[in-house]
Amino acid sequence: MCSGSVVFLIMVWLPGDAATVAVHTPDPERIAELRAQMGIDQPTLHRLLSWWGGLLHGEGGTLHGSGRSVWSAIEIPVRNSAILVAFAWPLLVILGCTLGIAAGTAVGSARDTGLSTGAQATLAVPEFATTTLLLVILSGILHLVPAVSLVPPGGTPLDRPEGLFVPALGIAVTGGAWLQRMVRAAVADAHVLPHVAAARLSGMHPLAVLVRHTLPAASAPVAQACAATVPYAVTGTVVVENVVGFPGIGTLVANLIANRETEATATVTVLLAVITMTAFLVADRKTTDVGSP
Repeated sequence: MCSGSVVFLIMVWLPGDAATVAVHTPDPERIAELRAQMGIDQPTLHRLLSWWGGLLHGEGGTLHGSGRSVWSAIEIPVRNSAILVAFAWPLLVILGCTLGIAAGTAVGSARDTGLSTGAQATLAVPEFATTTLLLVILSGILHLVPAVSLVPPGGTPLDRPEGLFVPALGIAVTGGAWLQRMVRAAVADAHVLPHVAAARLSGMHPLAVLVRHTLPAASAPVAQACAATVPYAVTGTVVVENVVGFPGIGTLVANLIANRETEATATVTVLLAVITMTAFLVADRKTTDVGSP
């Protein structure tokens, strides 16, 4: 609720409101009339408490521009983003874990230096720039994917799965770079444990050492790091979707802010915060379960 309250107040303090966006005349009387109809002429604290009360009763608010309920308005964008995350997160995990293991089992080597430098460089580039670069290469130069990730009217992203590739890869590349660093650290620590070192010195095949000893020893922090990327994959859609025109929750949030839909923006923020907190709780629980005897 705290994050939603902060966003609510920021939206209130932004220049303009839903009435000034909706009306096409500078007439102050018309704007005042529209504000009264929308209920946004009330004091900020009253509006905030009213939104809190509605949310606690399962009501997300109403869009001022269309009169639709927030839950109804976000149903399809949330579904679209869920499909996108379902493609992006496994790709993120595979990319981050594979490169992290490759770097962590060869600390100080040229392989480790190259992979770690690549991850740092990726994290240094803004996500929208990474996605734009992927779009230029894969769509503009190679013509492998469409320039925009549109969804057919009345359909789902699965009707045009090729449109999921760039946004999914955009999320996976940046998130995978972060995960790679976490996995590398966990594997590097496990790789020097006495029983792992003894297995290597005994002449056991490096792959067998990795599977039987290194990965089990690193499983708890790796599991937590993987679970921690779920909220990143979800919130990462806010940036990536707007770059490729994907009709998901990220694009919806941008439109809600532009239209000064205060209650709706705050409700979506709370929804994303709940997803984030749940993912971290699962990650903590997973760490406890893996680390317990």
